[in-house]
Amino acid sequence: MNDTDPLAYACDLAYKRLLHSSRPEYVYKNVLLSKMVFGKHSPATTSWLYEFRVGEARADAVLINGVATAYEIKTDLDDFSRAQSQLEAYYSCFDRVVFVVGNGQVEKALKILPDYVGVLRLSNRYQLSEVRESVSNTEDLSSEAMFHLFRKREREFLQNKYEVFTDHLPPIERYSAARDAISLLPPRDVHKIFVEALRGREPATKRAAISKRLPNSLRAAAFGYKMKNADWLLLASRLQEPAYNAL
Repeated sequence: MNDTDPLAYACDLAYKRLLHSSRPEYVYKNVLLSKMVFGKHSPATTSWLYEFRVGEARADAVLINGVATAYEIKTDLDDFSRAQSQLEAYYSCFDRVVFVVGNGQVEKALKILPDYVGVLRLSNRYQLSEVRESVSNTEDLSSEAMFHLFRKREREFLQNKYEVFTDHLPPIERYSAARDAISLLPPRDVHKIFVEALRGREPATKRAAISKRLPNSLRAAAFGYKMKNADWLLLASRLQEPAYNAL
């Protein structure tokens, strides 16, 4: 680097070093985000959620674009010891699941994962390619599991739609009463409302506007970290300053 190079260039250099290392999860997230939100789809029609907790599991990312797809990343340093429990959790709330793996994990993924689970490969040239397409699987959807993931306003909308009224009950009993009633509804019907609720939470356009001001190496950071817009704008401005100002 030269003294006059912007700090953003230092971020890009650090990212290149990551690409040539054992490639941690951040690299997978950054490439996945670039391909799915800014490549295959569009921020205008997509919502993107990071680190989405489902029961005892946590999906690395969830993409909502008409349908909702949960993504699980397995780097070449990861194992598949938790894959079964992760699939059970994800399919209780999502009908599509995709595992994103490195070259060294492809054969293991195809052998261990059910045929309806999608598999994406991150090549040594940092390109994502589809090894196996995900297929919709609604058999394991659970109305109760999805109910727990609704936020308060979303849950109220769901209850009003199906006339599940609990205001007459003591406050401590309302949640469990609503859960018991919703758990009896057809999971596919609840799933449609669940997907729409998720779609309204994190429209990709909000984060895309921020990421455009940042170097591509920080694209995933813009979607993964929660900061005020003013702080993002300040960071974007500082990244354009000569690196020596920050050293």
